[in-house]
Amino acid sequence: MQNQANIKRSPIVTIRSFLFIEIAGLLLFLLATQFDALKYQLYSFFFFSKFFSYETTKFLFLSIAQFVITVYAFMRWYYESYSVRPGLLSHQWGVLFRKNKNIPLDKSMAVTVSAGPLAKLFHYGSIYVEDRKNKNNAAIIADISRPRDFLKVLERCLNSDGSHFHTEPNLKELLQMEEHERLEFKTSFRFDHKIDQLNRELEKAALKTIAAFLNTKGGHLVIGVNDEKEPIGLARDYATLKRQDNDGFENHFTQIFNVMIGPEFRHFVKVWFNSLSDIEICVVQVVPSTRPVYLKTDGNEYFFVRTGNVTTPLKLSEVEVYRRSRWPNRVSSGI
Repeated sequence: MQNQANIKRSPIVTIRSFLFIEIAGLLLFLLATQFDALKYQLYSFFFFSKFFSYETTKFLFLSIAQFVITVYAFMRWYYESYSVRPGLLSHQWGVLFRKNKNIPLDKSMAVTVSAGPLAKLFHYGSIYVEDRKNKNNAAIIADISRPRDFLKVLERCLNSDGSHFHTEPNLKELLQMEEHERLEFKTSFRFDHKIDQLNRELEKAALKTIAAFLNTKGGHLVIGVNDEKEPIGLARDYATLKRQDNDGFENHFTQIFNVMIGPEFRHFVKVWFNSLSDIEICVVQVVPSTRPVYLKTDGNEYFFVRTGNVTTPLKLSEVEVYRRSRWPNRVSSGI
């Protein structure tokens, strides 16, 4: 069953735009036939009045204006698209300046389809996505072809627990291993046990590891276990949050992840919670990303990979070489 889709706005939208352009062109032509005496006097001040007659200039101006508007309307339709995959809805648009909006998806969202009589006749309509928790995540997927087919995919993506993750990681097995390229342990996510207070640098360190897993072969980040692999738990982390439980922890994790890495990569990461002797541990399971991931912090972007059991930053010159070897098809396609 398909859990992702790309879709464009209906061609009817472009035809409708062309119709409006023709009507606007007709009105502009009718307007251009008024006040000819005044316009001719103004026209005579321009240098090209020596080369073209007034009637010829008027015809060329209207024709070029209509052509430019028509081309712009077509390009606007051509470059606009929507894509959906588990956990993320993306909207791309813009002709001169490309724009992109990413909206994280979750089960709390409601989706509805709206289509007027004309839209039903030509099989297009709009989908409204409403986030009851965060109104800033509301979106309208406007005038798309066969919206109910797209709605089915969207609903599956809303309700998906992550198509990449089929098996819950075995915490006991992970604790029997030493840190390696695909495994790292962290005592906490944000509470520093050494200085006995909140330390946001710990969040950055955890996200560096996750970014490196995404750029390499994936892996597991176990949070709540010290260097001796003794369970410390998440209680001190919970105490720093507004909602002091694992739901509050995961919500905060997602917020930090979206800011520092990006919501478009969230579906490559799943957060699990396990208990050992009534001590709750978090396991962040990461699968390899399909494109490069940059960590955004302190106003800059950084690229990390895993080398052995170490998270390593790459220099700008090294990043390009790594990208070509890690994602050869993406590089060759210019994406």
